[in-house]
Amino acid sequence: MSFWIQKLIGSPDDSSLGFLRSNHARRYVKQLPQYPKQQFSARFPNMSPAATDLLEKMLVFDPNKRVTVDEALCHPYLASLHDINDEPICSAPFRFDFEQSSLTEENVKELIWKESVKFNPDPAH
Repeated sequence: MSFWIQKLIGSPDDSSLGFLRSNHARRYVKQLPQYPKQQFSARFPNMSPAATDLLEKMLVFDPNKRVTVDEALCHPYLASLHDINDEPICSAPFRFDFEQSSLTEENVKELIWKESVKFNPDPAH
């Protein structure tokens, strides 16, 4: 977590650390300097109340307590941008299998080549 964000949202309490699976990570977060949560409206006085509200809902340490994407899209601050007819929904989670650490330099070159051929099937041009 960025030092600046921690100073803004405040230090997490024990109930906000439950999602961390690693005891080492929990100990690390607990040993960081402690900060109280700032009032977003005071910190950002020129921001609209709707923007401040959405920002507070998005900047939450525990991901289980953060606003979801669907909730954020329905938030009043984004109302003018929200168009249910123009918002495709991903039917399956993204897969990042390509980020395997066992790839060699040659594997990466081959993957880049295959991806570029998709965009330009005639490699002579």
